[in-house]
Amino acid sequence: MQRSISIVEYEVSQAQFFLENIAKCGLDFFAVQCFTDAFASTCRSITFSMQVVMNEVDGFAEWYADRTELLKKDPLSQFFNAYRNASIHIGDTVVHGGSFTSIKGSPKTQYFFLPIQTILNLPNENVFSVCTIHFTNLLRLVYEAFTMSRYRLDDRWYYTEGNFRRMGKSLEDAVEEHGFPREWLSRTSQLAEVEKWRALRRSQTVGCQLNDAFRSYLDKIISGPDDK
Repeated sequence: MQRSISIVEYEVSQAQFFLENIAKCGLDFFAVQCFTDAFASTCRSITFSMQVVMNEVDGFAEWYADRTELLKKDPLSQFFNAYRNASIHIGDTVVHGGSFTSIKGSPKTQYFFLPIQTILNLPNENVFSVCTIHFTNLLRLVYEAFTMSRYRLDDRWYYTEGNFRRMGKSLEDAVEEHGFPREWLSRTSQLAEVEKWRALRRSQTVGCQLNDAFRSYLDKIISGPDDK
């Protein structure tokens, strides 16, 4: 059985949760370390889960191989991979520096990466800014994958008349996939075929669960076939 794309959605949502909590830690240095360590680990899981879930999608392997080469050359991606390895396999962290300022009575706390024995080259910006850039880069990769394979990964697009025709299937086959009698929508004979497909999507599909993240960080969304 093919694994659900919800696995990738879950990993992305986890990374977003850890990232956004980094900004809420204030003076709690230990919390910042914990959330950043977890963020680095989960970001790596995003790419792992994409490979596992999408391996059988036509064209994905070739597409992802090109992206993997770019990630290998990206200094920020290299840093987070090294960070994750140090955290998981050694138990060390590079979140060791911080500063506190008060501007017109408003406190501002920032945290920074400092070298450890296995990681000497570090980003200069504060922890939250660096993590945000890395998350945005990974999210853009996920968005491109979803866009490229929306007929496989987004149930709204999967359950379209055109997609089922390409697979040599019918509306009755789509209905049966949801566990209903094949004639379930045929009984509503007053509806045109296109409206029956829309009725099926409205009642039985959930769509992309990452649109809030896409909107917030990329200013984009994965639109559905019925969106105006």
